[in-house]
Amino acid sequence: MNRSATVSAAPRRVPTLPSAPVIGAAAEIRRDYLATVLRAARDVGDIARINAGPPGWRTTFYSVSSPAAVPHVLGQPDLYVKQTAAYQEVRQALGNGMLTSEGDEWRRQRRFLAPIFTPRRIATSYAAIMVEEAQRLVERWETTARNDATVDAHAGMIEVTSRSIGRILFGADMTTAIPRIMRVSYVNEALLLRGITPHATPMWIPTPGNRRLSAGLAEIRGVVADIVAARRAQPAHREDEDLLGLLLSARDDERSGDRLTDAEIADQVLIFLLAGHETTASTLACSLVELARSAPWQSVVHEELAAVLGGRPISSADVAALPWTGRVVRESMRLYPAAHSVGRRALHEDVLCGYRIPAGSDVIISPWAIHRSPHVWRDPEMFDPRRFDLPDGQSPGGHRYAWFPFGAGPHTCVGMQLALLEAPLVLATILQAFTVTTSLTTIPLLAAVTLRPSKPLPVRLEPR
Repeated sequence: MNRSATVSAAPRRVPTLPSAPVIGAAAEIRRDYLATVLRAARDVGDIARINAGPPGWRTTFYSVSSPAAVPHVLGQPDLYVKQTAAYQEVRQALGNGMLTSEGDEWRRQRRFLAPIFTPRRIATSYAAIMVEEAQRLVERWETTARNDATVDAHAGMIEVTSRSIGRILFGADMTTAIPRIMRVSYVNEALLLRGITPHATPMWIPTPGNRRLSAGLAEIRGVVADIVAARRAQPAHREDEDLLGLLLSARDDERSGDRLTDAEIADQVLIFLLAGHETTASTLACSLVELARSAPWQSVVHEELAAVLGGRPISSADVAALPWTGRVVRESMRLYPAAHSVGRRALHEDVLCGYRIPAGSDVIISPWAIHRSPHVWRDPEMFDPRRFDLPDGQSPGGHRYAWFPFGAGPHTCVGMQLALLEAPLVLATILQAFTVTTSLTTIPLLAAVTLRPSKPLPVRLEPR
C-alpha cells in the first residue's frame, strides 16, 4: 500500500477501549494481557487505542486485530520500527541480535545467519538430533506410563527442545547448562512485565525485582559466555559441526573481511537458546494437550503415523507424508501463537485501516487476537486441524495474514523452518509410543515475552 495515498485519505480517530477511570487499562493488562486485547478486538474493532496508567504517567498503544493491517505495519520496517518499550527492554537484557536489531545492522546479521537456516541444512544436520532427543524422552516416560502416573507435558517438551537446541547450537549435551537456564525461567515473564508497565523502574535502581532479573540475566549470559569461550579455546574443533561453529567462521558475503565478534555471537546465541526452546516447547505441549482432550483427532494422527511409518523412527523426509500431524501443529500455533504480540513504533503519521496513527505511536499487531477472531475464523476457540486442509494456494482463514505465528514481512522469524520441522518430528515420536489423555479442560497461559503455559500440564500416558 502506498503510504502517501493512505495519508491523503480522510482518517478517523482510533476509538479508545473503555477502561477504569484514572488508571485506564493498567490493572487489567497486568492481570490478563491476552484477555485485554481480545476485549479490545471484540468491543472496539480492528484497531483500539489502549491507555494504561494515570494522566501524566500514561502509556498508550494501538492494538491491531485485522489481518489487512499486518503487511502494512510489518512489511515496512523503515516506517514502523522496533523502538517500543518492550523491544528496548529485551534489547537491554539480551543484546542486539536478530530479534531486536533493525536497519543496516539487521541486514548485516541476516546475511550471516541466512545460510545457517536453509531447509537443506535443517533437514540434514538438525533433524536427527531432534528425533534422538524425543526418543530419549519417550524412554523416560515409558517408566512413568508403566506406573500409571501423569507427566507434565510442558516440562517434558522444555527438556526435549532445550537439549535439541543445545546440541544444534553447541554440538554438546546440555546436561549441566539446562538446570542453570531453568532456574531463571522467570526472566521471560519479568521482561514482558517491564515492557508493558508504564515507566518501569530503571534497572539501575536496586529493587528486589530488578536484582532478581539482573541475577537471572547474568546466569544466562554466563552459560553462553562459558560455552563460547570454551569453543574459542579449541582450535581443532570442526567449525561446521554446529551453529556456534558456523557463527564463529561466518563471513559477510558482501564484505568478506567482516566477521561477528564474540559479543555479537553471544547475543545471537542467547536469543536462539531462549526463543529456540521456549517457543517450540509451548507449541508441542499445547499440541499434546489438545490431542489428549480430543480422542478423535488423536486417532487420526495415530492412524497416519501407523500407515506412513509402520513403527520405524521418523525422519525429516517423512514429514511431508504426514499432513494431519502437520495440521495439528499449525492449529496449535493458531490457538497458542508463541509470538502473541508484535510491536512497532510509527516513525511518521500514518493511516491504518482508515484510522489516523500519530507519529511516535506504539502499534501492537496481535496474532493472538487475529488467530481467535470470529470475523476471520469460524468457531475460533475450537481446536480443528481441518482449517489447514486446503487446496494449494489457498490461505487458512481466507487471508494471507489470518495465520502468521512467525511474524510477517522482512523480519519473519529466521527459525521458522527449524520450528516447523522440529514440532512434527517430536510429536510423531511421542504419539508412536503413547496414547495421551488429560483432565484439563483448558490450557492456562502466561503472556510473557513469548506465550507459554502458566502451570504444569498433566497428561496421562498409555503405551501403544
